Amino acid sequence: MITRPRPLMRLLPALAALLLAACGNPATAPLTPTPTPGRPGPAMVQVENSVLARPQSGLQQADLVFEYLAEGGITRMTVIYFKPSGTQRIEPVRSARPVTIRLWHAYHGVIFFSGANQKVLDMISQQQIPALTEGSDGGAYFSRDPARQAPHNLYTDGNRLAQGIDKHAPKVTYQLPVAGTPAASPAPTAANRIVFDQTNVHKVTYTYAAADNAYSYGTETGPLIDHNTGQPIKPVNVIVVQVAHHNAGFTDVLGAPAVDFDLTGTGPADVFTQGKHYSAKWDLSNPELPLKIVGADGQLMHLPAGLTWIHLVDPGTPITIS
Repeated sequence: MITRPRPLMRLLPALAALLLAACGNPATAPLTPTPTPGRPGPAMVQVENSVLARPQSGLQQADLVFEYLAEGGITRMTVIYFKPSGTQRIEPVRSARPVTIRLWHAYHGVIFFSGANQKVLDMISQQQIPALTEGSDGGAYFSRDPARQAPHNLYTDGNRLAQGIDKHAPKVTYQLPVAGTPAASPAPTAANRIVFDQTNVHKVTYTYAAADNAYSYGTETGPLIDHNTGQPIKPVNVIVVQVAHHNAGFTDVLGAPAVDFDLTGTGPADVFTQGKHYSAKWDLSNPELPLKIVGADGQLMHLPAGLTWIHLVDPGTPITIS
């Protein structure tokens, strides 16, 4: 009798070879990449910059400040703290604006604010954005300053911000640019004094001091003081971003037209650091990642560590540099 091999038995050697080829030699197979561990997104605090709001507190200890037109020529700030801590006050905390939502998508933190127009509140709710107000979690994150007049008296501090982001912040894995110095080519120009009109009523003047390796922030009424230090606010890096704004299609809580910004894609920027001026480009091509600043060489720009202040201005805004 002739015994014929069963079809499956004949296929086993071939199947084994295929499996080995697919898996590879365990000794030489590539390792699975280790996932980047997530960390809480930053605290993003809304701070006003009207004359009645000055002097503000807690801005010098921030990592990043975006300043932009709110209404009537008055500017507002989204102040970002990546690792907040301490008991120094941060005030006055005010309302969120449409551009706050755009910035949240770029940094994915927790918004700390006093309230907002119903349209903005609806966007926060519909997009499930973590946002904390005076009444959140039993009033854990804010207090009122009896020495200041409402509504310019709502404040928080670094420890309370840390508590808020530990509880509510989404986990992020994006990497921020490593601190450094911008490329030397093309050669920068001197920039010891910078003057521009951010709005029709808000004139900005920066004066560089080599001893501080920073710029002192001056306004139409004098130095912008941080009440916690008693000194002018001194950003290490100043970035002027040219970006158009438009009517958001509704009014704010005071009845003025709400403003939004075309902060998508790319556009021109001017970078000032270490007493020098660099022409650059801002890049928010991916609205779900932090704003990038790209140098004239086409490479991501690395800036010295310290407070970075970003002004959103109309395209073509003149800047006097000396």
